[in-house]
Amino acid sequence: MWSPYMTEGFPFPFSLPETISRGLRLLYRQSRAQEIDLFLKRPYCDALQLEKSIYLGELWEAEESLPIFEGSPLQALLTGHKKILSHPFLYLPLTAQTQKLEIQTIGLLRLKRRKSARTLRPREKKRLQQAAAEFARALYYAQLLQGHQERLKRLGTLTELSSMFAASLQVEDRLRLILQAVQQHFGFDRVRLYLVDPEEKFLQGELSVDVRGRVQNLHAEHIPLSPASHRFAQAILGETAGAIQEEFEDTLIYLPLRNQGKHIGLLAVDNLLSQEPIEKEDLALIQSFAGQISMALSNARLFKEVETLSLHDSLTHLPVRRYFMERLKEEIYRAERFRQSLSLVILDLDFFKQTNDTYGHQIGDLLLQAVAQRVLSNIRKIDFPSRYGGDEILILLPQAAQEEARTITQRIRNAIRQIRIPVPFARAREISATASLGIAIFPQDGRKIEELMDKADDALYWVKAHGRDGICFYQEIPKQTQLFE
Repeated sequence: MWSPYMTEGFPFPFSLPETISRGLRLLYRQSRAQEIDLFLKRPYCDALQLEKSIYLGELWEAEESLPIFEGSPLQALLTGHKKILSHPFLYLPLTAQTQKLEIQTIGLLRLKRRKSARTLRPREKKRLQQAAAEFARALYYAQLLQGHQERLKRLGTLTELSSMFAASLQVEDRLRLILQAVQQHFGFDRVRLYLVDPEEKFLQGELSVDVRGRVQNLHAEHIPLSPASHRFAQAILGETAGAIQEEFEDTLIYLPLRNQGKHIGLLAVDNLLSQEPIEKEDLALIQSFAGQISMALSNARLFKEVETLSLHDSLTHLPVRRYFMERLKEEIYRAERFRQSLSLVILDLDFFKQTNDTYGHQIGDLLLQAVAQRVLSNIRKIDFPSRYGGDEILILLPQAAQEEARTITQRIRNAIRQIRIPVPFARAREISATASLGIAIFPQDGRKIEELMDKADDALYWVKAHGRDGICFYQEIPKQTQLFE
């Protein structure tokens, strides 16, 4: 049997681009055609796309598609009902036998001969059909090899990313990179990640990456983790994911993330926009990757819990003094760079030692917890409180000048006044509390941490010396008092 690959010593598989180039050149020499166009069949597409052309011995790239209509001569050719189409061009189907012994359509060759060339004889047409069959076989194995190489590359990339992700304990910094890599290497229309809260009561949205690589925050999405509440919850709990996944089962996949029997989250990937089915090989890789993400998230969550315990006071759950000082240093640098104000507040409970001595430390602890809660409930999101020691609380108010600091501290003071701690053995059956607050402002009262701390402390003790239960800015202390000090 004649074949250009046999006579010219054309072993395969080469890479797909090289197979195409070599095959077209060999066919060009053997067929004496003026032009040969190679059309390849794309997955999930009802048209053949022009891949490459050879014209007068030179390879060219162009854009053209041949729609495949029901009942058309082209469809008859591709489905095996015809072996050749020869008007006005010579069309040869490219079909190959797969590893499962099935006949697969690879694409189509379109040959154009010179007008002066004589008509092809049946024997020559048969040789071209044989050459096309060999070319199709080479293309099939080259495509198969390319698919394997792409999957190996994806696996290698995901393994590398997984190792990096597992080694990193800063989850927030890595989630974005991981999701972008998954979308890029698999080509999904969208990749979304949801995490289960530590108490496993709800599913919290994290990030979404679309086909353009754009990252969207999903923190506004809270999904109750209960049966029949949502298709995501059903997937996490091992139930059916509902009609949506059943309808789009080839283009939509929910992958529950679990580690040691504990729910971690959900990875959702879909091709709902392109409607391209997700291949089984890709699904297997994603499932393997999902397991590594689950383990890494569990380790990172445990680290975060330990870190939180080390940076926060166990009684009030406020940041500790060391953590506060680091934040204060950063905010002073930012305020100086952008020429902004900053207020530092020292809050001290009035007669707290007397409360401990009279009612016991257990009641004192309840009072401290209540005060910390009132502080947290009445500051802004950018503000930063800390337990300074004993009954003193530091509060950092970034971007707050005197008037805004006065409003915030007045709100805190009034909230503390409303505290009532039940004490069954006390005459009044409950105790209340008041607080004194001293405030220093950057840069008017100082540009260094030590200066601000000293000025806020001076303002606090001026309040203590003048009746307690009040607020004082360092600049409001009478001048004669400052000079005397």
